[in-house]
Amino acid sequence: MKLKFLSVAISLLLLFGCSSNIEGAELAVDLSDIEQMNIGAEMPRLLYAANNIVVMQGTFGVVVFNMKDTVVTNRISYEQIKSYGITMMMAAVSPDGTTIFIGNDNLSMSSNEFIYTHQYDIRTRLIKETTQQPSNLYSPKTIEQPGFHKQYDDIEYGTSHNVVELDHSYIYLRSSSWEMKDLQIVHCPFEEGESKVFDVFE
Repeated sequence: MKLKFLSVAISLLLLFGCSSNIEGAELAVDLSDIEQMNIGAEMPRLLYAANNIVVMQGTFGVVVFNMKDTVVTNRISYEQIKSYGITMMMAAVSPDGTTIFIGNDNLSMSSNEFIYTHQYDIRTRLIKETTQQPSNLYSPKTIEQPGFHKQYDDIEYGTSHNVVELDHSYIYLRSSSWEMKDLQIVHCPFEEGESKVFDVFE
C-alpha cells in the first residue's frame, strides 16, 4: 500500500511539480549567461522607470533593476518564456510598475491589435495566464533619431532610443561596448547636478 502511494505521489510530482508553465509559477533570476551575451542589433529599450525601479527589454529578455539596492531583482528570459508558447516576446508594464504584461509578437502580425496572454508580478516573480487585457500601459518617451538632442544634454549616439522623463530628471540606457555585461543605466538631472550611473549586470 505504501509503495503504491509513493508511486502515485512521484507521478503527480513529475506531472505538476516539474512543469515550468503551471499556473502562478515563479521564474528564477539566473544571470549566468550575461557574461557571454552580446547586445545584438539594437540596444535594450526601457519599458518603465519610477520609484527606483527600471524595467528594460533586450536580448536578455526582460529584467527589473532596483536602483536603490543596485541589483537585478527579476528576469524573464526568452528561454523561460518559450515553455509558455511565446517565441517572440513583447512586453509592457502597468503604470504603477507592479505588473509586466507579456504576449507573442508574431500573433499580432495578422491583426492590428496586440494581445497579451500572460502577466508577471514583479513583487512575487509569479507568471500566470491572463485573458483580461490591460486598459492602460506605461509608455516611455521615444527618440525618433539616435544622436545628440538638445533637451537631453548627456545623450549621444549609441545609447538607447528612448528615455523616461521624471519630474526633474530623465533615465536612459548606454553601453561602452556591444557586450551586455557593460550595459548601464544613467540617471541625469535636467538642470544642474551630477548624473548617477548604474552597472546593470555588475
